[in-house]
Amino acid sequence: MRDLDAQETYLVDRMGVAFELRDLVGSGPTPQGPYAGPYGVVGLGEGWWAARLAQDWAAEFTHSGTQFVLEGGYDLGEGGLYAAASGAEIVRLGWREHVEVELLPSPLSSYRYLRFLLLATGQSDQLARIDGALLAERDRLRPEVGLDKNPAKFLAYSLLERTPMFVVPRRYPGLAEALQQVLARIGKSLSFTPPPSALEFFLTALEARHEQGDPIAAVLLGDDERKRVAQEILESRVDTLIELPEPEAEGTLAKALAYWYRLAWTAYYLALLYGVEPGDWEALEHLRQAT
Repeated sequence: MRDLDAQETYLVDRMGVAFELRDLVGSGPTPQGPYAGPYGVVGLGEGWWAARLAQDWAAEFTHSGTQFVLEGGYDLGEGGLYAAASGAEIVRLGWREHVEVELLPSPLSSYRYLRFLLLATGQSDQLARIDGALLAERDRLRPEVGLDKNPAKFLAYSLLERTPMFVVPRRYPGLAEALQQVLARIGKSLSFTPPPSALEFFLTALEARHEQGDPIAAVLLGDDERKRVAQEILESRVDTLIELPEPEAEGTLAKALAYWYRLAWTAYYLALLYGVEPGDWEALEHLRQAT
């Protein structure tokens, strides 16, 4: 088994994903001036989660003010077409041609889309709380911190050769899918989340797969009633059960981003344990050329 505290383990990171993770806070484009409200935000591809989070303070579409279109995918989609017909000022972010704000593709671009939106819509206090939470996480997740004090390294070992199932409180919209995405793109690993009607899922499919020997790791976030019920049911139906207490952050949005950042580091270490490149730029560049 590879040693995450050994320097040679990191040679597989040819694209420097560790540096991107380390320097994530404060990265990305910054608005050059204020944008008029009200605000609408629609997100495609890599921009989907930032748009989902922005629903706390912005509508999906607006007929006046500023309509942000996060074009992080390979297809403009209906969302962009509706936005273009809305009558508001259109501000496109992403890596497609003719965008107003360029944002290059990355497994970590959710933070950069969200950062721009927060600054552009006068939510700098919210961004400061997020950045503070991520910096606090970084101090204990970076490669220089040994296994005994690094929760991301420990979690990566726990997920090795297992399929994670994320059980996420409903107060974190889109977080479960965002964790699946970052684990896939950086960790090159599949994961899943239970459907809204989780009880029947736990008692049927999950129990059957456990009897067949599927190595499933239940990763429980937070500490609400849903998590406590899931823990009681899952203890005898999964290979291992992992609890992730809430990050020490102020506000739901900051906690959601801190969870996501911790799992991004975990995905990075998991890729190293598998001996694969954590970056995905080359594979996606071939896809972009083909499309």
